[in-house]
Amino acid sequence: MIGVRPLVLVLLDGWGIRAEREANALAEARTPVYDRLAGSALHTVLAASGEAVGLAPGKPGNAQANYMTLGAGRPVEQDILRVNRAIQEQGARGLAANPVLQKLVHRVRPLGGAVHLIGTVSPGAVAGHQHHLAVLAALLSHEGLKVWVHGVLDGIDARPRGGIEYLAEFMDDIAGAEHATLGSLMGRAYAFDETADQTLAKAAFRAIAFADAPRAEYPSAHIDQGYAKGLDDDRIAPLITQNYRGIRRDDAVFLVNLHPDIGAPLMRALLGAETGALLSSACALTALDGGGLDRVEVLFERHPVPSTLSETLSHAGRSQLLLTETIAEKNLSLFFRGGVERIYDGETIGVAESPPLAKIEKRTELAAADLVAEALDAIKKGERDFLIVNLPNVAAVGRTGNLNATIEAAEAIDKHLGKIAAMVEKRGGVLAIVSPYGKGETMRDPDTNEIWRGPTRSNMPFTLVGAGPGLALRYGTLADVAPTILSLLGVAAPDAMTGRSLIVAVEQSPEKADRVSA
Repeated sequence: MIGVRPLVLVLLDGWGIRAEREANALAEARTPVYDRLAGSALHTVLAASGEAVGLAPGKPGNAQANYMTLGAGRPVEQDILRVNRAIQEQGARGLAANPVLQKLVHRVRPLGGAVHLIGTVSPGAVAGHQHHLAVLAALLSHEGLKVWVHGVLDGIDARPRGGIEYLAEFMDDIAGAEHATLGSLMGRAYAFDETADQTLAKAAFRAIAFADAPRAEYPSAHIDQGYAKGLDDDRIAPLITQNYRGIRRDDAVFLVNLHPDIGAPLMRALLGAETGALLSSACALTALDGGGLDRVEVLFERHPVPSTLSETLSHAGRSQLLLTETIAEKNLSLFFRGGVERIYDGETIGVAESPPLAKIEKRTELAAADLVAEALDAIKKGERDFLIVNLPNVAAVGRTGNLNATIEAAEAIDKHLGKIAAMVEKRGGVLAIVSPYGKGETMRDPDTNEIWRGPTRSNMPFTLVGAGPGLALRYGTLADVAPTILSLLGVAAPDAMTGRSLIVAVEQSPEKADRVSA
């Protein structure tokens, strides 16, 4: 099958593997097409968490880390490890010596301004981490700067109602920082989600910029009142503390993020006409994406990953069509492509419009019909060597915590998968199906029985349809997918890819055959 055309890779976000059926949307869903393909074609299991995807051992995978691994053909060290290492280091390589942080201090201190630190009060480690927020608050306070902390409750990548506990831990951590004070608190749906509703985002902006929000003497009581109303941490309305007065002239804003989209809309608003002229500085912990952020200086810049699948195919003269939708656009257009924003020769990226985030529980198909129609047309024309169709439904809907809606999402996608499989078969091509990261298979925390809305540690399924006789698949990791695609297209994998093809011949030594999953 070397040099097959077309080769279609379907990415099923959130479609992880878990044996238990309880709170498992994928086990409960009726997915006859997926079940038939996984049961009759070549099938194997891939590691997709911890060190296999550039994270610390035992950490759940996530969209950013896993898509980078998938596209790079190797684990890509994630920003959280770079930041943690800098925090642990002393001297010139330590966080305190970071030149951007030092510039911030030297710019703000003579003016008598304050630094507004904005970040998650959560150990979730996807949008951000409360340890980073606490360390920066202490460092800046030690430099004699007034620090206002604007805490963002998580609710998705951590326990949905762990906010009171996480806030207490955070306040203990900054107790020794005499110039650091909590200024505001709100759920991430208001301030930190890349898909934040405009009305909610405006409320977050006004709370931070103008102290325009209800005052609360005891933030934990405010959170508890939200729980009583049935709200998770991400939906807790903004509050300000008793002494907070908003952004003043010569103040600085500092976004403590781990994701290029997280908090970006809020930063754009703070740098806009109403408050931007007051600010002396604007910083972010890691790189942000989008316009209106030119003033933001970054402590840990993004380093584009070379020799990715996209780049390698382009250099080999292979044509590519990547299809996704707005709710998951960055996963495919940025992370999968190693942080490279320019389009390669022979590469096209198509993006369909997702329904509003508030409506996805009732529109679980999302933009799948448009994406699949485009894919079927491209497969039929036969003008592309390689197609990717990203169907993010299970992950996107699973993020709401609604089990029934996530089941519906999986069932909707299964029907579209059938259409793709039939067209690929008709054209004599090969179909590969993989999930980059898990979500829908675990929708309750097994330890607390709380709804779980975040990513998981699960392994991922990989299915290869139409690869021909005499072949099998070995067990592997997400890093092995890119070399597998290259081998099917007859393109040599670059030396930078540490992954290797999952395809093995059935005729092999008994020792190796033990690792084969057919």
